[in-house]
Amino acid sequence: MEKSIQIYNKKLDNYYDSNGRLIQYPSKRPMRIIVLIKIVEQMDANRKYTEKEINKIIKLHIAFSDIELIRREMYQYKFLGRLRDGSEYWVENDWRNTYAEYIREN
Repeated sequence: MEKSIQIYNKKLDNYYDSNGRLIQYPSKRPMRIIVLIKIVEQMDANRKYTEKEINKIIKLHIAFSDIELIRREMYQYKFLGRLRDGSEYWVENDWRNTYAEYIREN
């Protein structure tokens, strides 16, 4: 799987603009996970966020307008947890273990 992840990381270079913002959400699941990891790594795991704050962080990392898609995917892939009413979000504690094979070692 490690070799595949390296290939996906290389392919993902084409999905980012010169400012490092995602210009298109990938269709392949492994590439989506890598993209979501890049975003969640910018969040503080020790704090609670409002939906507006989450949207702002996502907006900094994407060049297209579908913030809701990314937020939904981050929740569905269990990078983020949230209260049922959506008033509070947080980074899930175990996402690094769940997606350990996808994390690029620098």
